[in-house]
Amino acid sequence: MNGVGYFISHGSPMILVEENPWKGHLADLGKEIKNKYDPETVIISSPHFFSWGEGNYTVISKDLKCIQDYFGFPKELYEFCYQAENDVELASELIKESNGMLKVEEKWGLDHGAWIPLYYMFPEDKPKVVPISISSASPRRHYELGSIIRKVSEKLGRRTLFIATGSPTHRLDLLYFNLKPRATKFDVLLIKLINEGKFEDILDMDSKYPKEYSSATPEGDLKTLHTLLGFVRPTKAKVLGYDIPWAGVSMLSALFEE
Repeated sequence: MNGVGYFISHGSPMILVEENPWKGHLADLGKEIKNKYDPETVIISSPHFFSWGEGNYTVISKDLKCIQDYFGFPKELYEFCYQAENDVELASELIKESNGMLKVEEKWGLDHGAWIPLYYMFPEDKPKVVPISISSASPRRHYELGSIIRKVSEKLGRRTLFIATGSPTHRLDLLYFNLKPRATKFDVLLIKLINEGKFEDILDMDSKYPKEYSSATPEGDLKTLHTLLGFVRPTKAKVLGYDIPWAGVSMLSALFEE
């Protein structure tokens, strides 16, 4: 099942306490994934696990701590957390086989971009999890990293699912001004490219569609999605859900299949 991956927006931490249909959407996705694929390990890439250099990181500690990496939010948000067990064998093998692309980060665990989706998708009977960072490297370099992750997963015979998180439009300045939520041209374009299977265009969106790209400032420059594309090597994809619960922050879920 290594040729399967999901792009899933995690949204603002406020989703934890707000009435938001996206939580139900995540729960439904989790049930579908369990029934259809029953993954042993989830590789998850969050835009909040980021390094400024060319190298990407993963974690090899057995227990992945919950990181509440948000500040200035209501006190009740800090009552929520999600911890998971790492697939240490897979993470260690990834480091060995990555030709220096992946390094060890000893202090990280699951940031809110990773654990909030997992919290709703797999509340019980948790799969093992391996977090993968993004970096300053190019989209093509992240694609290559995804291919390596796929190769190692297959070598170990893992039923591995790749989840990439982030918001397509991530304009926090619009959020603060409390404007009316609306779809950006970038979101419309990205949804079209996903549904039409134009994955090369997705890898090159910043250069092919610079105006739309810069106006949306996609979270993590979509590098989690680029890594997912390298892992899945998709031939088809479809958007499963889309919402704009806050001005300037959009939510998207999509399935990618080989």
